[in-house]
Amino acid sequence: MRFTPHEAQFDCTPLVSGAPAEREWALDALAAGAVEVIHRTGYAVFRIGRLRLGVEESRRLSTGIVERVRTALIARGAPARMRLEVDKAQQTYVPEGYTTRTLLPHHDGQHCSYLTPSLQDAPDWDPAQRTYGDSGYTTTAAHKMYQGIFLPEVGEGLSVTTYYDWLGVIDEVLERRGIDRGDDPVAGAARWLGGNLRRGLERQPQHGCAYPSVGAMLGLEETFWHGLSFHHSEADLSKEERRRYPAAVPLARECACGECRGEAARLFCHQLLMATGLTWARFRRRWEVLAPGEHCDLLLGHNLTMLHGGLAGGAGRIIEPLCLVVDEPSGPEYERWLAASWRRTLPRAR
Repeated sequence: MRFTPHEAQFDCTPLVSGAPAEREWALDALAAGAVEVIHRTGYAVFRIGRLRLGVEESRRLSTGIVERVRTALIARGAPARMRLEVDKAQQTYVPEGYTTRTLLPHHDGQHCSYLTPSLQDAPDWDPAQRTYGDSGYTTTAAHKMYQGIFLPEVGEGLSVTTYYDWLGVIDEVLERRGIDRGDDPVAGAARWLGGNLRRGLERQPQHGCAYPSVGAMLGLEETFWHGLSFHHSEADLSKEERRRYPAAVPLARECACGECRGEAARLFCHQLLMATGLTWARFRRRWEVLAPGEHCDLLLGHNLTMLHGGLAGGAGRIIEPLCLVVDEPSGPEYERWLAASWRRTLPRAR
């Protein structure tokens, strides 16, 4: 079990102490440090809750931090048109029969916000394929580059966000399968992922899913691994899913590790084992980082190169999304930023 490293946790005390000019300088310094950490580790946690401010003041501080981080990211090469999107508050849904819920690894806005190759690495990639579905989603249609959440209420269960290095997962899967990536390993990895996404889109009339599943993105071919994209660990298969994918029904009864709670988690466990060689339990031990959030904390992560989830959250937990987005994920600035994002952590990119 690994927790957020010290370098990814930011003390916000200087933002509320000292003269106004000192606070502005502190905000610039914090944003610059956070951008470095997000580029290196994929996420950052701002410990606003420890200031013991009210919710409204904490919310204003969180919004100010994300705006200043946006400015620092643009200075580093993110598209100048990237903007802050403040989405509506979201209460935690807990499946019937459970007191908490666990969210499986995902990208926010997965219908149109997921890692794809940059045109700098895959010139034949079609930017239109950065949208997987245009209906049935709960977030906005903006392309989320960085995913942030403000925590006005932490609820009765754990208030833990989980992070997984998606670039590291891809690299390890390619290494395990012995796939040749050519002279530029990063570009080769990007093209491989792009090919998997392209096949998923081409097969959409058969699998019918508006979201790319983890297994499909990692190259699984079975139709039901494309058609089942899991979110809540404790969720049961729907009647329609049982009818459409009968091969999934027996797999939902028992998983390979024997530790998973819920039909979705057990199926996800089988999917991961096929795609990565690791059960869900072993995958968590290998990749999961726990980021506990206190009342009024702010978390901000790279939404494309990291997957994230939520561990044992209660129904009273409320999050307010603060995402850095673009309306169209294309153009020279976006392609340069995306190519640089691919080179964030892959060992062979250094």
